[in-house]
Amino acid sequence: MSDAITRTIIDKEAARTQALLAADVDALGALLSERLIFAHANATYEDKASLLKKMASGNIVYKTLQTSDHRVVDLGTTALLVSRLTAEVTVGGQPRSIDNWTLSVWSKELSSDWQLVAYQPTAIPK
Repeated sequence: MSDAITRTIIDKEAARTQALLAADVDALGALLSERLIFAHANATYEDKASLLKKMASGNIVYKTLQTSDHRVVDLGTTALLVSRLTAEVTVGGQPRSIDNWTLSVWSKELSSDWQLVAYQPTAIPK
């Protein structure tokens, strides 16, 4: 596995985390593929447009967000990132605590930059 790819993917995930915390829809949009499939722990999923709309409307507000325990699998122009994500978030005005393992699929898209193509969280039992 390439150390450069590992560092790039972890840096992209850090940029995504910062964009979520700052509610920076433009920065987040640049990191997301037009083909995005974004799953939520409640078994719903969204595409890029609907996720960005929720972020822009304030329906989802991240208070804290941290990722750790990163493992990157380099597949060439695609990379898998498994991480632990903990967060305090407000969804639809309701506070939630999140503790998930996540699988993020990053791909070198048409723009030739890495973008998030798929995201799947799994809640860690208490």
